[in-house]
Amino acid sequence: MSALPPVRPAYDPHTQVVLDALDAAGLDLPLNEETLPAWRRPVEVTRQRLLDRHPDLVATEREISREDGSAMTLAVVRTGQDALVRPDEAGAGAPLFLSLHGGGRVVGNRYDDVVRCVPWMRRWGGVIVSPEYRLAPEHPSPAATRDCVSALRWAHVHAEELGCDPQRIIVTGPSAGGGLGMCLALAGRQPGGPRALGYLLDYPMLDDRTGMQDPDGVVRPSSAAQYPQDGRWPASWNNWAWDQVLGERRGGAKVTEEDAASRARDLGGMGAVFLSVASAEVFRDEVVEMASRIWRDGGDCELHVYPGGTHAMEVVCSTWLARDLEQARQSWLERRLQPQDPAENLRRVIANGTYPGLLEPAAH
Repeated sequence: MSALPPVRPAYDPHTQVVLDALDAAGLDLPLNEETLPAWRRPVEVTRQRLLDRHPDLVATEREISREDGSAMTLAVVRTGQDALVRPDEAGAGAPLFLSLHGGGRVVGNRYDDVVRCVPWMRRWGGVIVSPEYRLAPEHPSPAATRDCVSALRWAHVHAEELGCDPQRIIVTGPSAGGGLGMCLALAGRQPGGPRALGYLLDYPMLDDRTGMQDPDGVVRPSSAAQYPQDGRWPASWNNWAWDQVLGERRGGAKVTEEDAASRARDLGGMGAVFLSVASAEVFRDEVVEMASRIWRDGGDCELHVYPGGTHAMEVVCSTWLARDLEQARQSWLERRLQPQDPAENLRRVIANGTYPGLLEPAAH
């Protein structure tokens, strides 16, 4: 490991102890051309790990067509008890969770990160659909984005067949999957573009310029300069991954919002967005900036920044941080999938006596 920068947010003690243990065990395999094959786990291994952890789940697969006519495989995961058709109290159909895996758009497969959605499926029913989107460097951008758009279109058409409501699709993903999810939110603004009810995106990979040097030789933004070689996704890995995704286009004027969501000039008109990020990771600044720009353009965004966490923060800190992040996710999902009557809030404020003289409107 290289010397650490002198000024930066420190890792939380719960996070630091795990990072130290990983370093001591020699499990910090770098990400580069030589190690890429080792990073790419076989699909069956990842699938079996999911089913071993949750034996009651049933995983099937569908073959669909990409925009170019080639075939793409989707994983479709549900509970064995077939709770997927359970409606909510208002009688709405079950949700469909479109899960986009992480891995810098260079590693991962359709069963990676599906486990994030399992608690939500258990609570609200529904199914999880996860596409085998194409990876770089074999398939540079915008291949992954277009594959995910194809998956969302398929989900809309086939939701009812799966026992779900096409108006209750939640797009979700961590890291690269979160970045692709934001690209889907942008694509949904186009005429005929597929839209989701909401986009739950954890520490998303949004900006191809993160980790690059400005004309003065300064690495931008600050979060990339602060974590060049350590943490669970250092700037050096991020630079290598974006180089594979975009090649010589990286950082230039030819990169569009289909390639990297941060390149969008206007962020208005999207659905509800949930963003999370840690304070001690490379993506901190680009995620915070994305939230600010969404608010600037009149959008609906909820942002959570967790102190001292690294990338994939809830995996490394499975105590307080994993608990708090999951509570935030569940709260956001509840407000999308089981919204409460706003009049109930008015009744509670009146009952609290905070504003004397405030009366409940007469019923008509």
